Amino acid sequence: MPALSTALTRRQFLRRSSVATAALAAPTILPAHLFGQSAPSKKITVGVIGAGNIATGHLDTLLGFADSVRILAICDVDRERRESATARVNRTSGRNDCRAHADFRELNRRPDIDAVYICTPHHWHALIGIDAMRHGKDIYIEKPMTLTIAEGRALVTAAHRYARVVQHGTWQRSMKRFHDLVAFVRTGGLGKLDRIECPIGPNNRHVGATWEPEPVPAGLDWDMWLGPSPWRPYHSHGCHYNFRFIADHASGQITNLGAHCLDIGQWALDMDHSGPVEIEGHGDFPSSGLFTTATEIDVTFRYANGMSMRCFTQHEGGGNNSARFIGERGWLDIGYAKMSASDPNLLREMQTAGKRLALTASQNHYEDFFDAVRTRRRTIADAEVAHRTTTVCNLGTIAMTLGRKLRWDPVKETFTDDDMANRLCRRALRSPWSVA
Repeated sequence: MPALSTALTRRQFLRRSSVATAALAAPTILPAHLFGQSAPSKKITVGVIGAGNIATGHLDTLLGFADSVRILAICDVDRERRESATARVNRTSGRNDCRAHADFRELNRRPDIDAVYICTPHHWHALIGIDAMRHGKDIYIEKPMTLTIAEGRALVTAAHRYARVVQHGTWQRSMKRFHDLVAFVRTGGLGKLDRIECPIGPNNRHVGATWEPEPVPAGLDWDMWLGPSPWRPYHSHGCHYNFRFIADHASGQITNLGAHCLDIGQWALDMDHSGPVEIEGHGDFPSSGLFTTATEIDVTFRYANGMSMRCFTQHEGGGNNSARFIGERGWLDIGYAKMSASDPNLLREMQTAGKRLALTASQNHYEDFFDAVRTRRRTIADAEVAHRTTTVCNLGTIAMTLGRKLRWDPVKETFTDDDMANRLCRRALRSPWSVA
């Protein structure tokens, strides 16, 4: 099987691309009245909310934009994490002007911050994002954009209402190979497209069927960590990274990994403002224990034009965020660290497809966001695009939960004749939290 491998990790890709393009950051200073607050100066001021795994990667890259970006705040409900990240920023910048916050609302209300990076567990994304935009902040929000479909639409509405810039963490849209792939597919490079397959890796954390509450560590505000989610006792396996596998906080690997490849599928099918009309799938869910999201998934999304896209667990080689496009002329399998094809000529043709179709292009996900903050244009993965991609993930989760074929109206954003499925498009929030 012919293949080309770049062997880049996600963090290596982000770091290299930021170094390559940081020198291009020559901003145009716009009048303050266009922003509803102080216009960004030459250096965009940033606050980072969440100081865990994903945030660490963002700090690696943001600190490399020292000429154009200034990190002024770190927020986390875990004292050790926020103090460590804040000290790192101050040590690296040499300015000692980055402050630590325990409450995101303090950070969002600071008039000296232009943009906020939201790197929290998924159940917090919508509330923090809407609050930030309400207080004049542009947002870079990690994937999935929100926990539910209703929250996603609320965040899009807020972005329009407050005229804020949104960039979603689906950074593969800023890689040339995916841009070329989308252009190639849309211009018929594979002939008539048959289907898209999106294998994703299995759960990478496991716990036993029984667990006992543990004392909350000193310095962790557990009630604030839970926020709008139902209260439960603390356990070390149910906090920080492992939130991904607890349904009150996330939807497992279909939103953790699937968000990337399903996003590319949506883009290639020209469905950035729409979505599938039928969803059918199966998921294996734990019957007991702390983790509650599906351990095995297999979901197929069908579109009004007859196309189908399947997302499924693959235990070998499924963690590359790849998408396989299968058509009359063969197949292309494109991931962030590899490319392969049924015929090497398809890869060569694909790499020039961008010249045949004028797609919005981004060479760097960070620089695309910063430029949009300065110019007020849309980003490569703006709020509506992010919502539609996240919706596909959520539709898959709902179909697996109910175990039956569902019909979806992507215009009205409701299921057809299925009250139970429609109820799963939203969640009750623990008082006093609300997205209103």
